[in-house]
Amino acid sequence: MQAETATGCDWRDAARYAALLDADRSLFAWEWLRRDRRYRAAAAPALAGVSPGPAGRGAGEFGLVAFEPPHSAVPRARPLWRIAVHPYVLAAEPCRAPLDRFDLEPLRPLATVVEDDAGEHLLLCDGLRSIRLDGPRGAFTGGPARLRYALEGLESAQPPLLTLQRLLALCRNGRFSRSLHAREARARRWILMLRTFDALDSGADQREIARVLLSPSVGEQAWRSREPSIRSQVQRLVRTARRMAGGGYWRLLR
Repeated sequence: MQAETATGCDWRDAARYAALLDADRSLFAWEWLRRDRRYRAAAAPALAGVSPGPAGRGAGEFGLVAFEPPHSAVPRARPLWRIAVHPYVLAAEPCRAPLDRFDLEPLRPLATVVEDDAGEHLLLCDGLRSIRLDGPRGAFTGGPARLRYALEGLESAQPPLLTLQRLLALCRNGRFSRSLHAREARARRWILMLRTFDALDSGADQREIARVLLSPSVGEQAWRSREPSIRSQVQRLVRTARRMAGGGYWRLLR
């Protein structure tokens, strides 16, 4: 049995997942998407420059602006989620008001820009924390620009408002704000789910998963009587991991 999966993850090695402890939800969602066999099948020809044809799947079908290589794990990955699936995308447009200007140049080391028919899609990311903006062509790459930001509604305004606050803090301080990019409280649990899915993908059974991830005494004499909850814990882990892989991870973006 191979410990390493198609995505290059050795589920037994906790260090391979350590970066996710500080990653934001959009990057956890990416880790699940890159494990999707359908995504890997669609991304391979697109990234090789091969047209998918009329029946092929585009990046938009997976919630992305453009295909990201499936082998790119956090913190190397730079997925650009579409606003339709990720409400934390802030929409911006140039304006003529006599205000200060947004200048991408100081943030260039963090920036990934993808242009398509809809305009420019900007990701500012250090590998663990990210800020997403959308705008018309030239809004971000056309030099310093005065921008207007779109906020609408009450509840629906909260996600892009947080993105705007994060952007202001980044532009002001030159780094991501710790208080505005707090560590995810459930990160350790989400990592356990990913490792469990990778274990299943590599052919491991529940007993082996329990021994590696939950208790090294699993398999020893009378371990069931000493640790009766371990079996139910690993069963829950397997169920939740499969649920996440089946599309449950979309909730991380919302």
